[in-house]
Amino acid sequence: MNWLHYLLEANIYLAVFYTGYCLFLNKETHYTLNRAYLLLSCLSSFLLPLVQVGILKPTVHDTINVRYLTPATNQETNILDILFYTYLLGAMILLILLLLKLFKLVKITQTANKTADNRYKIVLLENSNTAFSFFNYLFIGSKTEGINTIIRHEMVHIRQKHTLDVLFLEFIKIINWFNPLVYLLQNSLKTIHEYIADEQTAAFENDTLTYSSFLVNNAYGLSGSSIAPSFFNYNLLKKRIIMLNQKRSGNLARLKYLVAVPICAAALCASTLGFSKTYALVDLVPQQADTVIKVKPLKVPPPPPAPPAKKPQVTVVKFAPPKKQVTKRPPPPPPVPPVKNPKAAIIKFAPPGAVKDPSSPAAPSKAVKEIQIDEPASQAPAKIAIDVKDKPAKQTKTGTTIRVKSDTLKHNK
Repeated sequence: MNWLHYLLEANIYLAVFYTGYCLFLNKETHYTLNRAYLLLSCLSSFLLPLVQVGILKPTVHDTINVRYLTPATNQETNILDILFYTYLLGAMILLILLLLKLFKLVKITQTANKTADNRYKIVLLENSNTAFSFFNYLFIGSKTEGINTIIRHEMVHIRQKHTLDVLFLEFIKIINWFNPLVYLLQNSLKTIHEYIADEQTAAFENDTLTYSSFLVNNAYGLSGSSIAPSFFNYNLLKKRIIMLNQKRSGNLARLKYLVAVPICAAALCASTLGFSKTYALVDLVPQQADTVIKVKPLKVPPPPPAPPAKKPQVTVVKFAPPKKQVTKRPPPPPPVPPVKNPKAAIIKFAPPGAVKDPSSPAAPSKAVKEIQIDEPASQAPAKIAIDVKDKPAKQTKTGTTIRVKSDTLKHNK
């Protein structure tokens, strides 16, 4: 939406500047100043929307930034789309027409006979009575009369680079093709170009009436391209003759060009107060501590249309069979051999060792020579104990003497 506001604002300023030119400057003979006014007014009309004076906006003590969402309707979106594509179509058509005109001029310069000079190149057009210029090229027909005067007239256009002005207005016309005032402004600029060339050519001829009669005699020549300053322009003939014989404007008339200052000031104020200026790039006098309540609507685009319902497609999902968990079992124990009847084992015990009497003193570690064995008494109660002499000692092979002491118990029968 910003592009539409910007174009609207720029065309309003362009209309105001051109209205000031028609009211105050159209009849003045300061042609160079008129040319500068028209060119600068076109440039200012597109720059002023980008500038604002922030101090003119209403202020509050607290800074409040408000953003709210507004749903964008389909109808509003469709209208904006139609306006945008319509504008784009018109601009493309005018751009194509401009490119075709340039292509024709380039083609003529490549095929026609040319006479080169240090300052310009003359392109001779066979069986034609037209004359026009484009940058440093001067196109002139072989049937034209008064070639020297025509060349002098077109040289003024070449020296002052009037072709650049015409191309600049062509691009302005492409951007603002819907504004009828742009076409009137373009014709006014071409008229000023002819006034400048006629004034300097008539000054060289030293006789304004002679040059005016020359214009009348050659008024019916064929005009050249619309993007090139042409000598033969029947529509401007009457105005050119009138301005040649009009009294020159004085120096006080230059003050009229100051009308551009209040126009610019009014445009800045109106631009700041009348438009939201979300596309402004320069703030000449910004606000200080207090700021403006800025409300920036954020439009939510409408939801896209729901696609037509389709029959649900059944998809067969195959799962892999579960893997069996294999548990490893321990190997079986080896078979137990059959038990056989055990054989009687001969168990040998170690001979009992001699127990030492702790009360007896330790015997010396010597070889035992004599062992005394006491025979146990019988379990029967002995009534009479008879002392018997010790039995005689026996001697073993190893030389040990064994003496047996026995207690003989005699029982009374």
